[in-house]
Amino acid sequence: MIEIDDNMKTCDHFGVILLVFVSIGFLLNVSNVPFFSYGQEQQSRDRDITIPKGSANPEVDVTNLSPRQWYDPREISINVNDTIKWTNNDTEPHTVTSGVGGGLNSLLSNSQGKPNGLFDSGLFGPGKSILMKFNQSGTFSYFCTVHPWMEGVVHVSNNNTNIPSYPVDESEIKIDDFPIYNFTDDRKVEVGLSWSPSSIVTNQPIHFIMEFFKFPENTKLHLWPYNFVVLQNNTELFRTTGISQVGSSAQTFAFNSTGPTIIKVESADNKSAFVQFGTTVYKNPYNASKEIQNVSNSSFSLLSPLNLVYFVYAIIIVLPLFLIAIIILYRKKRI
Repeated sequence: MIEIDDNMKTCDHFGVILLVFVSIGFLLNVSNVPFFSYGQEQQSRDRDITIPKGSANPEVDVTNLSPRQWYDPREISINVNDTIKWTNNDTEPHTVTSGVGGGLNSLLSNSQGKPNGLFDSGLFGPGKSILMKFNQSGTFSYFCTVHPWMEGVVHVSNNNTNIPSYPVDESEIKIDDFPIYNFTDDRKVEVGLSWSPSSIVTNQPIHFIMEFFKFPENTKLHLWPYNFVVLQNNTELFRTTGISQVGSSAQTFAFNSTGPTIIKVESADNKSAFVQFGTTVYKNPYNASKEIQNVSNSSFSLLSPLNLVYFVYAIIIVLPLFLIAIIILYRKKRI
């Protein structure tokens, strides 16, 4: 049973109109979904997920190399026929919508995410809850269509899958110390890497979060240009560029093939200075035939990260000087 909050009095007029139209569109799509059902709490064992207060704030906890818990827990593992209960503890309405969210840089990229039509709660407001029963196995990503940086993952097992619920290396051995930290070959930079979801399956967007330190000073490396590279069987699958922001950066990639995988981060100025990490990609037991187009988070943005930083610095420096000049000219009665 999906409860929709009707009390939007705290929103401004524009927000109310926008939310009403979005809600109507969502409600038209929630019926006749073959893989999921909306039920009562007593019908099945419930797993609770909360939407914490402040989730509408697109803040990322880069200090822990992980996305903020906009859905808490952000990643959950259940069995077939289990029910999940989402409770909105925030002060704004949200949705639980299957598909690919806008990513960690959605504010820069203006990406609204892409629903895939499997399930959609519609808007439910503060203090309200929705229940969803998962009838088939698989790994399912979801997000909030109003706040597309809010993303979560549900792993559904039917006891026939061998996908681990923890990160592994290229030999499928559990990674105990996560995030992973390695030095570039020239030992000038230390790079930390983590990914979410921790279990990597095909056709599932994976968010890679990186942190950069200058060695031996152990200070965060700001505005360091790098290349992010994905390899399988010594074949390069994906390459994109990025620039560290206050020592951190993020990229998103969806795999189409399984097997041992290398994630390589190299200096854009010196490709011989690089660091690499190993992991394993498993076959997604659901929706394996649908491929997701791979694009990095930074490629969406109209401004590159470095240009954006320069733009901000220009505003900080030039605007005060401009205001001072206006005041001086005004006092001299020249304007």
